[in-house]
Amino acid sequence: MLLEREPELTVLRKAVLEVESGRGALLLIDGEAGAGTTALLRELVRLGEDAGAHVLRSGGAQSERQFPLGVVRQLVLPLLAARDPLVPDASRAMLGVVSGGVGRNPGDELGTDTLASVLHGLHTALTGLSAGRTVVVAVDDLHWVDEASLRALAFLAARLDGMRVLIGVVLQDGGSSRDPLVREIADAATHRLRAEALSEQATARLVVDRFGAGSDSEFAAACHDLTSGRPKELRVLLDRAQAQRLRGRAVEVERVRELGRSFRRERLLRLLRRDRVVHTFAKALVVLADQATEDLVVRLSGLSRDECVAARSVLWKARLLSGSGRLAVHDPVLTRVVTESLEAEESSRLHRAAAALLDEYGAGPEEIAVQLLHVDTVRDAWEVDQLRAAAVAARRRGAPDAAARYLRRALLDLPMAGRERADLLVELTAVEWDTDPASAVRHIEQAAHLMPDHRRRAEVVSRTPLHMAGIDRRLADLVREVSARFDDPGALRGYDRELALRLEARSRYAAIQDPEALASAGDRLAELGGDAALGSGAERELCVVLMRAATLNGQIGTGNIVRTAQQVLDHEPTHSAPISAALQILPWMLLVADAGDVASSWLEAALAHAQRQTKPALAALIEAQRGLVLLGRGDIVVARECALRGLELADRNKPETMLVPAIAVGTLALELQDDTLAERVLEIAGSDTDLRMFMMRRCLRGRLAAARGDLPAALAQFLDCGRVLDGAGWVGAAVSMWQVSAALLHHRLGRTEAAIELAEENHRRALSWGAPTALGRALHTWGAVTDGPKGIKLLRRAVEVLHDAGSPLELSRTLVTLGKRLQSAASAEGDQLLVRGRRLAEQSQAFSVGEHAGGLVRGVTPTSDPVVRSVLTRGEAKVAELAARGRSNQEIAAELEISRRAVEKHLTNSYRKLGIEGRSALVAALGVS
Repeated sequence: MLLEREPELTVLRKAVLEVESGRGALLLIDGEAGAGTTALLRELVRLGEDAGAHVLRSGGAQSERQFPLGVVRQLVLPLLAARDPLVPDASRAMLGVVSGGVGRNPGDELGTDTLASVLHGLHTALTGLSAGRTVVVAVDDLHWVDEASLRALAFLAARLDGMRVLIGVVLQDGGSSRDPLVREIADAATHRLRAEALSEQATARLVVDRFGAGSDSEFAAACHDLTSGRPKELRVLLDRAQAQRLRGRAVEVERVRELGRSFRRERLLRLLRRDRVVHTFAKALVVLADQATEDLVVRLSGLSRDECVAARSVLWKARLLSGSGRLAVHDPVLTRVVTESLEAEESSRLHRAAAALLDEYGAGPEEIAVQLLHVDTVRDAWEVDQLRAAAVAARRRGAPDAAARYLRRALLDLPMAGRERADLLVELTAVEWDTDPASAVRHIEQAAHLMPDHRRRAEVVSRTPLHMAGIDRRLADLVREVSARFDDPGALRGYDRELALRLEARSRYAAIQDPEALASAGDRLAELGGDAALGSGAERELCVVLMRAATLNGQIGTGNIVRTAQQVLDHEPTHSAPISAALQILPWMLLVADAGDVASSWLEAALAHAQRQTKPALAALIEAQRGLVLLGRGDIVVARECALRGLELADRNKPETMLVPAIAVGTLALELQDDTLAERVLEIAGSDTDLRMFMMRRCLRGRLAAARGDLPAALAQFLDCGRVLDGAGWVGAAVSMWQVSAALLHHRLGRTEAAIELAEENHRRALSWGAPTALGRALHTWGAVTDGPKGIKLLRRAVEVLHDAGSPLELSRTLVTLGKRLQSAASAEGDQLLVRGRRLAEQSQAFSVGEHAGGLVRGVTPTSDPVVRSVLTRGEAKVAELAARGRSNQEIAAELEISRRAVEKHLTNSYRKLGIEGRSALVAALGVS
């Protein structure tokens, strides 16, 4: 049954009737493979037989194209073998060569006279045969017919006038462009019809005929989608579905799709095996991939341009190529099948040739290197240079994984020893620090041992990222080994001194948990000198590492830290942020020194540079550090957003990139008493070998345990944290928050002496450090665990310290604690302090305020919803509130002890940030009653 073929059948009937009237004709049936062209040819044969015609059948085959007269032999032999004398003796004599041995072997040569005899014999035979009745000559797959037979068919096509002969030929799409004789025959057609694909409705009807009326439309739609309505493919698919006992139901759609994909693959394999030109074209196209152009495919394949056009047409009509006008694979099955068909040697040859062609046509290094990734061996210096250049290009566009892939391929065939291998390992390591730090450490070790002298080894090791020296023990050992063989930097000059300083920075960074190394940091920092000694990157790097060590050990005060940090940032270019110790270390130190604003503008510039370079890991680090700076400034909401954005940008599969964002979010969780943030940080995978993360985890676990009411467990966490930190020499106030929490927990558990002892020790450390927030918190803690007038006096002192320059959050909590203490003595001042503390907390957009940080003291009080004051700095908020309460600029300046010009500047900034026009709108904007 032929569905949706009425117009085609009409053409077939008309052609048969015309020929019966004595007019010879040539009928061309074309269409893509599987569209039903052969079925229409069979229908032509049936119509001819019904009309009493003599039918001669033949067909071309790719495997038989080398056999001359193969198709003519199929037509003639039945005539010569018939009992009745259908062929005149003269014609039989001319066709004798066909029944003989000529042409039965591939490549047999036919002389001009022999071929001419066959052509005339065939013509006279058909002329005589058609005198008695109509003759239908049916030839399938004209594009695979041998050349001699094509000549015979072309000879007949030009001489059909007056003969009752109908020649019907099937030509697959793209076949006419391969051979001039095929085109000549196609152009001689008097009737043409095209086998089109079936519609969805016809496909659904065939599905119903096969599976019954219970089949679902979804199943039929899937069958149509898989075959595009090509009848032959549809029949095969339905046969296979029936063999798999499918019933045409919607639940079986995925199973029939799997059958369709398998069949599509088989059909493609048959096409490639059958058609050498298409296969050769497909190989070149797949090898060139995104770089494929018509010229390149012609050059790489070795085909003629006409052959490439024909092959492209076949693949496009098979829906394997894109229809966008450019050479591109549409169906990935083509790439998979062609790639699997290529043997290793041929694949390597094609990819190497493609690389050379792309270079000739001016392609970029990465386009060339993509081809070299698939060769069996990298043979010469040109190929190595191309891979190295591609790695540089990949790094510039922010693709370190691709860069590493190019360099690993270049290394694969190099000798295991030698300077070239060492240099390539160094280049690879520079890429792998961002993508695969474990491999980077292994490769830097290999490169160091391959270097010819100690100076070159020092150059290699000094390029390692600073933070990695503190993470990987093998790298730390390598740094110490190389550093030990270098002279004292003080005795060196120039480049050698730079190397020695960088090695010292890494060695000291790796020894961050060594009390002896920490103890010497302050003296070494003094040796470096002041601003004049920070001109080189190596000096600044070592300076920052020493500042960190001295801060952890409590040897240096905030004044020196802030002053030196400012000097470092003044010299440090923001584009050096990816490898900068300033970015890794300074923001945290400035936060605990109450001087985060010192790094603010530098971080903004570094972030802009990172965003231009599209480096997510670097952006994650900068965002996290900005969060710390904003936290210190009192911009709580923005600080939270920045820290969380840093956490989102960091790669969870690379713990080293998660470290700083996790610590930033953890710091916010502790400051804001945010249990959700705390749990999020604790969910991050990673070990506690990094003491910073160990400290953060212990403090967060203690915080959560206290919130659950498990005070002994909470205290154990903080005391364990302190024991480890003190053992490592981390005894500075900057890392002594555990003392605050432990003292408060001791107090809640009734252990007053232990609480006071810890609080006093924390106060001593804070005094030595000198940061207002640390000192105010220490006084707050001491006052909270001390009863009576002394406790109140300590709390008042804490308020004084924090009011001038400390953290607004810590001040708000201290005010609440003092207010509650005074309330218990029936003091009106207590009510005022409580209101003031809660208002300050609201202004800072704190989420809750208790009597002390961490919620470790009872009396946590929820605040109102965040208000617009969060966009203002602390100074702007103070000035704006006073202005909203009716104070003049002069009164505000006198009360805050600032200039009138500063008041005007703060008010102007407040109007801009709040989107208002003047002082009169401040009352509503700030909610001041």
